[in-house]
Amino acid sequence: MRLYDFGQSANLNQAEEYERERFDTEQELESVLNQNPNVLLGEQIFIFSRQPSLDPGLPDLLGLDQYGNVVVFELKKGLSGTGSASEETILSQPQNYARALGPFGYDDLNDLYQAYQQQIRSGEWDVDESLIPAESLDDAFETVFGQVLKPEDYNQYQRMVIVAETITGQTAENARYLQDQGLYLQAQEVQLFESPNGSGETLTTTVVVDYDDRRVRPSRVGNPTYDEVNQEIFERAYPQIQSLVGGSTVGQLVNSFDNREPRLRSEHPDHPETVEFSLRVKPRTGGLVRVTLDVDNDKEAVEAIREHAKPFEDSGFEVSHTRSRHRVVMYTWEMDNFEPLNQDEMLDEIAETFARLVELSHEVFTTTE
Repeated sequence: MRLYDFGQSANLNQAEEYERERFDTEQELESVLNQNPNVLLGEQIFIFSRQPSLDPGLPDLLGLDQYGNVVVFELKKGLSGTGSASEETILSQPQNYARALGPFGYDDLNDLYQAYQQQIRSGEWDVDESLIPAESLDDAFETVFGQVLKPEDYNQYQRMVIVAETITGQTAENARYLQDQGLYLQAQEVQLFESPNGSGETLTTTVVVDYDDRRVRPSRVGNPTYDEVNQEIFERAYPQIQSLVGGSTVGQLVNSFDNREPRLRSEHPDHPETVEFSLRVKPRTGGLVRVTLDVDNDKEAVEAIREHAKPFEDSGFEVSHTRSRHRVVMYTWEMDNFEPLNQDEMLDEIAETFARLVELSHEVFTTTE
């Protein structure tokens, strides 16, 4: 990866390249990732142990994902599969650690967490105590993820992640092969750059080998819905669009607030019955919130939208020229946790964007009638 800075100018000829830096030691890389677990993968991870003593050795970092699965991080300075960590060991070590952790129940994991707290408070690791949100593991999990997990629901799966400054092609190929064999293995690059003017450093991350989180989502979880948030957003948007869509309450127009993708169908006579406005809230499983205009088998409605794409695009919407049913028009917010949805500002922004989508669509359909 190469990184450039344009400064205050949009002139491509003035781009300055960031200088790639190298971590001096694997412990430095480990401390950076320990202190900043938000850069690990594309999801929220809670680090609860560092270099615990297991039968196969000392895993670098152990984390929990939002489902309570254990995540083993094997770190490598420089290129994966080189030096002391051959292509064989860079893959076998996390498997050995995951195998050793497989029988661990909640009490075993909490013991690791207690030892981790002592290490941090004694100054053994160059990280601060903000990484310890509570005294017990279950309370820490609730603080980080905003949900309570039963003791028996911890460690349903053991995930493995190889982290290196550069993931070699051989490592990536081997990791994908092991994925195909049923292992929960990912690979991520973490690179450090110095800014052109020397004012600071920038960390970049790329998940090179990934999989859909449904592979490690326990059956108890299913596909979560956010009925209260859905209803709140619709109710905030409704006063702005009631005169356009009809109904005496928004609940009359929405199929179900607790649906994974609740949809509003307008009662306006000029709005095609084939058109629906949908809301998709899935921060924890999909990393996004999205509002869309969907069309059910109506070529004329789709063409009308595409012919009037500019007002949508000027308002920040994406208009598809290939999709003819779902997400013909959409606006997406990327978020990998629920926290932004606790803020009125974000709920207002989503509601106003939803209302704007309805208003622009109304202009199209009333103009083309």
